[in-house]
Amino acid sequence: MKRWKIVLLVVIALFAAGAIYATVLVRRGFSARENPSWVEAFAAGIAKSLAVPATYRLKNPYAPTAENVREGEEHFADHCAICHANDGSGDALFGKGLYPKPPNMRDADTQNKSDGELYYTIANGVRLSGMPAFGPPSGSISGKDQPTGDAETWKLVLFIRHLPQITSEELEDMKKLNPKTEADRAEEQQEEEFLNGGEAPKRPAEGHQH
Repeated sequence: MKRWKIVLLVVIALFAAGAIYATVLVRRGFSARENPSWVEAFAAGIAKSLAVPATYRLKNPYAPTAENVREGEEHFADHCAICHANDGSGDALFGKGLYPKPPNMRDADTQNKSDGELYYTIANGVRLSGMPAFGPPSGSISGKDQPTGDAETWKLVLFIRHLPQITSEELEDMKKLNPKTEADRAEEQQEEEFLNGGEAPKRPAEGHQH
């Protein structure tokens, strides 16, 4: 068979496969509750790996000292845990509703990335996902001198590296650092007043809460 016929058959097969996939996708709907298909995950993985500039493929300039990891933990609990959960699993209130779902950052897919790749993802976000860009533009890494970038972001990277070994004590401590709603603060105040001899805390009204 001539080469041009083989190429034509391959192109036709690809178009047919694409049409079938699109039909199945439309019938399933576009709910954010679904998990991405292997095709979407594969394409997203390639796109993310190609999107990281060469200047970001470097080692964390901050040592994983207890103080640096602790600072990363505090920032993570306050800014990241609402989507990623304190343990990095992604099993959080907002994380469950995102599409694609946040990755389990304890797994190899995250831990095998270079420090610079993790820094880039935090600093620049991920398009077509719920991951926003964090950190000031001045903290970017560019140019021949490769400045160290934003210290806060690098310490987040240190904490992400620590997630597979995180302890139950650390997770319990992080709960105190998580953002709280007015209702949460009021409940905590009532509990504190009760412990100091006041009235028993009032239970919140049952029903759908946001």
